[in-house]
Amino acid sequence: MFLIGYSAGGYLVALLSTDERYLAAHRLSPRDIRGAVPVSAFYWVERRGVAPDRDKSVWGTDQRVWIDASPAHHLRADGPPMLILYADDDEDWRRAQNVEVAAAMKAAGRARVEIAMVRDRNHATIWERVGDEGDETAAHILRFASR
Repeated sequence: MFLIGYSAGGYLVALLSTDERYLAAHRLSPRDIRGAVPVSAFYWVERRGVAPDRDKSVWGTDQRVWIDASPAHHLRADGPPMLILYADDDEDWRRAQNVEVAAAMKAAGRARVEIAMVRDRNHATIWERVGDEGDETAAHILRFASR
């Protein structure tokens, strides 16, 4: 399978790609993922911009749960290939998480991690324009998937 998700969907793509428990429930593993593309996602639930700043009905108030729900705390060398995309006008905290997780994945020994910042886009428009002729987000995804 090939996974692509945007915003919270990108977070879920990253979580499925890093934490084996979710796929194991369906007799699958991250090795069954041919590629993953989280778009403008987040990777540390416990950090500013995510659980501490959102409705507690999503992740609750237990910081141990926040950490366990964070893709960045489940990085392994044998994870699937990943293309991390984010917008140049994403929130500062979101841009920082994308750059930092790519470096952390590489440090964990993941062989194929790519990252690209999509120019002249914000958190909404990076995905809204994906179907437009010549869209940079779509071009990155198509190049990644074709390899």
